[in-house]
Parts: sequence; C-alpha cells; structure tokens
Amino acid sequence: MNQRQTSIVEYITEHGKTEVHVLADIFQVSDVTLRKDLDYLVKQGVIHRERGYALPSCPEDINYHMAFQLSKKQKIAKAAADVVRDGETIMIESSSTCALFAEELAKRYQHINIVTNSLYLSNYVCRYPSVQITLLGGTLQPQSQSLVGPITKDAVRFFHIKKMFTGTDGYSKEFGFMGDDLIRADTLQAMIDVCDYPYVLTTSDKFSHPGTVSFLKLEKVYGVVTDPDISDEESQFLKSKGIEIKIAE
Repeated sequence: MNQRQTSIVEYITEHGKTEVHVLADIFQVSDVTLRKDLDYLVKQGVIHRERGYALPSCPEDINYHMAFQLSKKQKIAKAAADVVRDGETIMIESSSTCALFAEELAKRYQHINIVTNSLYLSNYVCRYPSVQITLLGGTLQPQSQSLVGPITKDAVRFFHIKKMFTGTDGYSKEFGFMGDDLIRADTLQAMIDVCDYPYVLTTSDKFSHPGTVSFLKLEKVYGVVTDPDISDEESQFLKSKGIEIKIAE
C-alpha cells in the first residue's frame, strides 16, 4: 500500500461515505487512477465500494480497525521489524498493527517463522513465501479472527520463544497493558508466559485509557514500539520501569 492509498483509507475512515470524483479531486489524480487505488483497497478489505462511492468497512470487521491511524501503524510495524532477525522464530498475537508488522517481516526477510493465534494475520501474510506460519488451535472469535481458550493455552505450552509481539486495547500505570475481552486476555497471558521478551506494538492513544482486564504487567514488558505522540511523561515513566521505548518516526 503506497502513501496515497494510505491517505485515501484514512480520509474515508474519518469522513465516511465519499463520492469517487471527490476523492479524485482531493488527491489530484484521474478517475481511472483513483478507481485502481480503490479496487486495490477493496481487495485488502480496508474499504467498501458502492456505485460512485467509497465507504469504510463494517465496524464489526477487523479491517475497520486496521484503517484507523493506518500510517502510524505502518510506521510502528516498520520500526518493530528492526528488532527481528532473518531466520528467527517469533510469536505474534492478533491485532491490526501486528498484521502489518508480520507483512513487513515477510517483505524484509528471506525466512521468518511465526507462531500465532490469529487467523486474520495468517491469511494476511500467507501469500509470502518467506513466512512459515504455525497456527495455534482453539475457539474462533469471529470479530477479531483470534483463536482463544483452553485448547490454545494447551497448544502454546509446547513452545519456548524469545520474542513475542502483541497489541493492546488499553493501559494503566497500575495494571500495565490491558484487554477488553477476558477470554482473549487469559489466552494472551499464556502466550506471554512462554516468551522471554514481550514487545507491545501500539499507537499512543491507547495510553490514554485503561482496558477491562490486565494481561501484561509492566515488570514483564521488554519493549514498547509506538508513535511520536506519546507524552514525555509516559515515555519516561515506562523507561523508569526498565522498558525499552522505540519511537516510530
């Protein structure tokens, strides 16, 4: 996805249903070029098309969440890829930013092994020959396309992996990184327990509100990759806890 296409997604997500010719004027491209961009974005699942219009994905669709702050998430994905080495086996939990991160790894490296509970992520990167996916079993949550529950927790116990990457729904200084789904958070804790270095990939807005249940205490966090809008106070607080902060410029 190029920069213009990213900007188109962000505009549609912010403004809602928009006429195609209006988008062509805003982005100063021909109708033909704009339609090619929209066709590509529809295939990626981040927008929908109606005759003469483009509109956001359904709010229940994980692609809808992918479209929010897309350019920030892409930069976070690129920055996070710097801490991975070619040939590594890593664990990745389900989130839109993590899916972009997995795609960045697939493009950048010759061989990456990914262990994940995310059906969405698996489908997102399976076309890349450089990626080997090990998909954990479990109960499928349709909206997030995540596999969760006791079967997932049993499966993950067979692994010991150095680096693990996850998104987050919220955060608090007292409880650390938090989720909004109890079963998914419980599964995520089991995944974190078999990994040495947990990284959190998140846009800075997540630091402004807590979630429902904690899944990762700050003393267990190795690194956070976020955007430049994180406050200096929050950044310094995380560093005081021994957490490595990586800013995606």
